Amino acid sequence: MEAGGGTRGGGGGAELSRQMSAQLAALDRQIAAGRGREASTSATYSAALLSARSFSRQTLSRQGELNGLKLQLRKLEDHLSEALSVKISKESKRQLTEETISSTRAINEKLKSMVTDQTNKRDQHAIVISDHLKAVEALEAKCNEDETQRKNVQEAVAWYNKFLGFQVVGGEGVKFIFSKIDMRSPDKEYSVTIKLNKDRYALLQCDPSIKDSEELMKDLNLTNDLFKFVRIMRQRFQAEAATVNGLPMSSAVCPDASSIPVSSPVLMSLDSTIENVPDKSLSRSKSKKQGLPSKRRAAALSATTPGSVVSSVRRSPRFVGIR
Repeated sequence: MEAGGGTRGGGGGAELSRQMSAQLAALDRQIAAGRGREASTSATYSAALLSARSFSRQTLSRQGELNGLKLQLRKLEDHLSEALSVKISKESKRQLTEETISSTRAINEKLKSMVTDQTNKRDQHAIVISDHLKAVEALEAKCNEDETQRKNVQEAVAWYNKFLGFQVVGGEGVKFIFSKIDMRSPDKEYSVTIKLNKDRYALLQCDPSIKDSEELMKDLNLTNDLFKFVRIMRQRFQAEAATVNGLPMSSAVCPDASSIPVSSPVLMSLDSTIENVPDKSLSRSKSKKQGLPSKRRAAALSATTPGSVVSSVRRSPRFVGIR
């Protein structure tokens, strides 16, 4: 039994030894596997560490680049801000310039319109001035003509006064004065005064009186021939002087009057001016219708003061002077 027991005991130890050997081999394999894993892990860790170090270096390098880029970005932002400020300023200036240009164009258009208006006005004024100059030239020519006629009238009046002793004096009516009628008294004055009232002549005074003076006034109002009336009155005064002196008509005429030259100055028609200055001339008319202005002049003569002289001369185709 003991031997059997010893055999059973020896067989159990071998089994245990095998189990332990197997376990030991398994442990070795596990240790070898752990070491392999450890080596692999270490290699992986080393590689990762190297990679991390490289990445860290790259990160540091990129951080420096990033800082540099940030600085450049700030500078660019500053430049952009300045550029935007300049752009805004230029845009404001551009708008102001456009407004100025627009305003200048409007002013130019207005000035063009004003220039056109002024040009038109200048042309109109030039036309008006030209017309006025022509009118002034015409007036100057008329004045020169009137001055010439005035001188002619003065010469004619002086001639008639010298050779015929004839004068015209304004006052209450028109007084025609004759001298050199009487050969014995050449300075003796004969006169007749007439007045125009409502387009009719009225005899105010006749010195000396003439018997048919009323008939002469009727004829004057019918014909309005003042020249004829004055000429006949002179003849009547000559006849009166001859009758008073008891001399023939041819002998009663004053020698001064008989020695008058054949040609005497022609006295043009005399019109009263706006001052109603009297005329020293006689007028003759062909009809009563044409004679109304002559009557108006006679009325103007009657409204003047005595002693007035001829102040103006105007041509009139309706009247002629005394020869």
